[in-house]
Amino acid sequence: MSSVLLIRLKIPDLTALTALDAGRALLPAGQELMRLVREEVVLFEPAGESRAPGSAAARELDAGLLKAVETSNFFVNPNKERYRLIAASERGEAWTPPEGSWGILTRPRGDTRDAGLLERLQREHPLAGLSAIRRGRVWWLWTRGADGSAGREGALEALGPVEHAGRGLLVNPHSESWLVLPGPIPWTRIETFLAAPEPAAAATTT
Repeated sequence: MSSVLLIRLKIPDLTALTALDAGRALLPAGQELMRLVREEVVLFEPAGESRAPGSAAARELDAGLLKAVETSNFFVNPNKERYRLIAASERGEAWTPPEGSWGILTRPRGDTRDAGLLERLQREHPLAGLSAIRRGRVWWLWTRGADGSAGREGALEALGPVEHAGRGLLVNPHSESWLVLPGPIPWTRIETFLAAPEPAAAATTT
């Protein structure tokens, strides 16, 4: 089981604000985009005995990751970022979007591993049982359809993968794969998506 670090800006996120304005212009008449939040996703992939939930090796890795995040600047700039570290032992079975939202999780089509960061981290904070650090990004969207529903399908078509200048915004399908998070998604599905060596070209919600 992997631990997950979620990082977002605590200062105004100009990228997200720009996307919010652009997204509102792309939505069909009657649909609304009330809010848009961007978070960076860092997945810490365990190996060996550390993969066993509740094991001493897993607890030791969780504690080491927490110390590394709190005491180094490898992951978070405390002057402008806030974070949430979801330890493998505490994450539960599913990842639930913030209340009232749904998400689009993206990742590079190539290898998601950050080998350089892993090497630097292991020099300063040696962590037994840490196999890989993987990266992704999630966009949380608060939308409303013309009928009062969440309007997710229409919003995904307008704001998801870029097709041309008038359709798509948050996903570059040439360099990224994406996973729609309509509600709670099993963490095992998130891990598989971020670690897949050859991600599928199309999105899925299961």
